[in-house]
Amino acid sequence: MKDRETLRAAQAPLKDRYRRQPDSALVTLSAEGHLGDGVSCSVPTGMALVEAGLHPATGGSGLQACSGDMLLQALAACAGVTLSAVATSVGIPIASGSIRVEGTWTSAERWG
Repeated sequence: MKDRETLRAAQAPLKDRYRRQPDSALVTLSAEGHLGDGVSCSVPTGMALVEAGLHPATGGSGLQACSGDMLLQALAACAGVTLSAVATSVGIPIASGSIRVEGTWTSAERWG
């Protein structure tokens, strides 16, 4: 983890540019998936290729990543990174912590 001064030094030129050129603060993220065998979609993450498929509750084998789990994992990661960055920036040490994200869905068949 970066220390406060290292993080501030890394962010200072960015913040200055965003103040001078507000449109440069708009960042568009994107993701791409490629349909695979059966009911699956492979998603490159930058670190690995993840093959997503149906959750076992919808007929999947459980051998592929569930896209719903991936969404919740991304939310947890975003919250954790943001919390750590803000704490580092304002000089609040964090000894440990955890982020929990939950989502509930129901199959369309439930509603007939």
